[in-house]
Amino acid sequence: MFLPLKVFFIFFIILALGPIQYILIKTKLRQRIYIPIIFHKVLLKILGVKVKLIGKKTSIRPLILSGNHTSYIDIIILGSIMPICFIAKKEIKSWFLFGFLAKMQNTIFIKRKNFKTLENIKNINKELDSKSAIVLFPEGTTNSGKKILNFKSSLFNLFESNNTLRLQNFSLCYTHVNDMPIDNRTRPQISWYGDMNIIAHLLNFLKLSSVNATVVLHPVMELEGQNRKTISMLSIKQVKEGIITALKKLN
Repeated sequence: MFLPLKVFFIFFIILALGPIQYILIKTKLRQRIYIPIIFHKVLLKILGVKVKLIGKKTSIRPLILSGNHTSYIDIIILGSIMPICFIAKKEIKSWFLFGFLAKMQNTIFIKRKNFKTLENIKNINKELDSKSAIVLFPEGTTNSGKKILNFKSSLFNLFESNNTLRLQNFSLCYTHVNDMPIDNRTRPQISWYGDMNIIAHLLNFLKLSSVNATVVLHPVMELEGQNRKTISMLSIKQVKEGIITALKKLN
């Protein structure tokens, strides 16, 4: 699909579903958790992103989904799998287009310095539909995707103060660009990190004809009696193993 056509269809789907989602959010109707799934599935089709899912979704709630973070495309992929909302830094709320889309995704905006407010996750859950899972990126930032950054253990202290929460880790791995295995040359076309300009990156991404990604959903972790540092170490170990599993499935 040509670039102008992709841009047209993206804005068309935003204009078609945006007002509906805005009303559903304002009226707090439970249907607001399903519109983003439709939006993201259609968006993946427009962008030419094919997603392979390994593992099973869980119906357990309240649920935190935790995993690696490479690009804004991660959000579209995860949002197509199940009803979710994101925890994001407050600055994103004012970003052009992306801020609007984040709000339509039921994103929870918090100040970067106040991640400890996640201890009040139980109160946050009261404002969300019980079917939604909350996505957490414990690396704290995006990266090139060649390796997984250390997880910030402070983000896992929410499990120490809330024994009703459950954790399911995921591993997200981009495997192909334009039907060719991803390499150091093509990786920056997918990964958005550092001081990359998001608009320029998006325009270049739209020029790609196809992208393949694999998402590994791991079994829900047993958290009883574990502290935040242990949970953090177990989580990153599981996520790294999932990347290896995803790459092995290609052979």
